[in-house]
Amino acid sequence: MTTAVSAQSGVAGQPPHSKVQEGSLPSSKPTSPAKSAPSAVILAAGRGTRMNSDLPKVAHKVGGRPMVCAVVDACRAVGCERIVVVVGYKQEVIRRALEGMNVEFAVQEEQLGTGHAVRCAAPLFEKESASPGQDVFVLCGDGPLIRAETLKKMLDCHRGQKAAMTLATSIIENPQGYGRIVRDASGRFQAIVEQKNASDEQLKIKEVNPSYYCCDSRDLFSALGNVQRNPVSGEYYVTDVPELLLRSGRRVEVLPAVPPEDVLSINTPHDLEVVDRLYRSRGGWSAEDIDTLKIFAASSAVALTHRICEHLLLPVGMSRTAMFPDGEILVKIEEDVRGRDCFVVCSTCQPVNDNLMELLIFIDCLRRASADRITVVLPYFGYARQDRKDEGRVPITAKLVSNMITAAGAQRVLALDLHAAQIQGFFDLPVDHLAGSPVFVRHFQSMRDQLGDLCLVSPDVGNVKVAESMANLMGGDLAIINKRRLSGSKVETGNLIGAVEGKTVLMFDDMISTAGTVHEAARLVRSRGAARVIAAATHAVLVGPAVERLASDDFDRVVLTNTIPLGERVAPMRHKLDELCVGPLLGEAIHRIHHKKSISALFKSGGGTKR
Repeated sequence: MTTAVSAQSGVAGQPPHSKVQEGSLPSSKPTSPAKSAPSAVILAAGRGTRMNSDLPKVAHKVGGRPMVCAVVDACRAVGCERIVVVVGYKQEVIRRALEGMNVEFAVQEEQLGTGHAVRCAAPLFEKESASPGQDVFVLCGDGPLIRAETLKKMLDCHRGQKAAMTLATSIIENPQGYGRIVRDASGRFQAIVEQKNASDEQLKIKEVNPSYYCCDSRDLFSALGNVQRNPVSGEYYVTDVPELLLRSGRRVEVLPAVPPEDVLSINTPHDLEVVDRLYRSRGGWSAEDIDTLKIFAASSAVALTHRICEHLLLPVGMSRTAMFPDGEILVKIEEDVRGRDCFVVCSTCQPVNDNLMELLIFIDCLRRASADRITVVLPYFGYARQDRKDEGRVPITAKLVSNMITAAGAQRVLALDLHAAQIQGFFDLPVDHLAGSPVFVRHFQSMRDQLGDLCLVSPDVGNVKVAESMANLMGGDLAIINKRRLSGSKVETGNLIGAVEGKTVLMFDDMISTAGTVHEAARLVRSRGAARVIAAATHAVLVGPAVERLASDDFDRVVLTNTIPLGERVAPMRHKLDELCVGPLLGEAIHRIHHKKSISALFKSGGGTKR
């Protein structure tokens, strides 16, 4: 790590075509330690003319998704709450690719270089740049090999050294085509020199600039206002910013932290293929694995399947589900599955019967297409509550549905938080039953300091074991409520066993249906002096008055997973809702099933973390 500071001198000039008026950004002042979450500006406006395609360069797929998505993932993983993507050429394609990823867009109307592109994002950062300490990553959208751990090292260095700008560099044996990092005799950073402008001596330098920047927003935009237009290309470059900051007496850090294998340019279809293979190999996939493993999404689990495949660095299987005017369902597999290991992800949630029928047709379709093995992934298993005869002349529908899945041709089932563990025995085939608790434990442990004195409350006697397990993991007390169910939608709460006064009460269950049980329990613990009440459940069935009850003042937070799509129905309680993703957990299980590894070891090692 090297730091360089030199005397101050300024250069006039403002890139044209920027929507920021002259003087709209303040001049540089000393930086304060950054404490807020970082932001990111991702450059995705270019065309990529050498790709022999009409697509924007960043829209080409790596790991089955547009490569810009991988850059957004890395930024989100390092804690970026705000991500601005600068678009230009065919921007509608990029906007569509990033739909649902919670990013903002700035438009570069005219392609005038990286410096101009970042300036186009400046209006979105004006408030932040008015006060120092807002950290902003500046990254290229065509770098899908970027790692969150590299960005974390940059951020830690940047904040630790209170720098105006931090560059992450790489040392590679063949630096052809890359800008070189020029240092002085004492090893201090001086400038970035592009290859075409480098001297013979500079061309021997192996430390290169892969375009990873972490900046104080105020310093960044102030310096960009002084970047001169390149007399040859007519463009403005971010690479001029570090030298300008040094001249103005600001601190620039250089951190050789980018692994050499991550510094691969994508300029041709062949380059794209090489990077795609490397990207997928990080998920533990060989070329044979990539070809033999297929993961398909039923209509009820499209978003979740994408998250599973994102985690595994694999594409979602190509299929199509359509409905005829009379209500009949058609499923068509649109790629070869002969001899493949196929997984179908389907939550049999509302509309339960349509989703169940689609699943059965999906299985039959794969079986008739000669799939080698068909595994049904059930994030949520409908009909699970009809698992016994509690009175005369009623069915055991959970067993009936299990028989249907087996008869359709499934050879294995992967399920998450079944309503009753014994349902595993209803299937006449292997069942891997996952617990969702690790996802919740990680979430609550990340906010343990905010929870205060914690008490896990079981809203009914049947859930005591789960509550006790969570209490042990979280280091909280345990309390129990006994209830009596009057009907499918009405319950009567009884006594509270345990003390909750002044405590944060966490109630955890496998599902919330009408929210009758948890709502009555919340009112009871409130009456006994609970300071805060948090409801958590794996499956958000949420029927009838459930959302209205959860949105009431009886709950401070509601924590649910995405085993069932939440959609707009949760809008009334969105302000207090935490939605957790079970995609990595299911993805890890799929990875282990495919590679014939232990599923139970998954929970011993942390339950669904990245390999």
